[in-house]
Amino acid sequence: WLNVIASAELITRLTDSGVALSYLFLARFLPLFIFSPVAGVLADKFNRKHIMVLSDVLRGATVLGFLLIRDPGDIWYFYLLTILQFSLSALFTPARGAVLANIVEPGELVTANALDSLTWSTMLALGAFLGGVVAAFFGAEAAFLADSMSFFLSAVFIGRIILPLQTSPSA
Repeated sequence: WLNVIASAELITRLTDSGVALSYLFLARFLPLFIFSPVAGVLADKFNRKHIMVLSDVLRGATVLGFLLIRDPGDIWYFYLLTILQFSLSALFTPARGAVLANIVEPGELVTANALDSLTWSTMLALGAFLGGVVAAFFGAEAAFLADSMSFFLSAVFIGRIILPLQTSPSA
């Protein structure tokens, strides 16, 4: 969420088009709708921690690609990178949700899910706010850098977590 305001600012600066701005939100949400069902299956088949770390590293690199957008002719590339970023987010989210169920006691799962939802909502508001502040004072590029670094930092933290062995459903 750190780059949502910076993305909107960049598209508005380069195109001054409301339609171009609406394509941004389509590029952000359509991949979640399309890839989430497949991502859930992948989170059940593969190592969830590896999925989360790889997803964060690739999202960090993808957001760095936003720095290459300089003129209106590059907007298609911006949309493509946004689709890639949110496709990777669709991969990350079910893996994170499944890991949560693996690390808390069954009786604590409802509380853990509630805290997860609260954290997500808080980060949505706080991330968009901070991204807007950074973009306003330092430019959209600084917000993209900060967002990219947040993904890399998340990958480092997740990589350090020791998770219980993942069990696959018996056939």
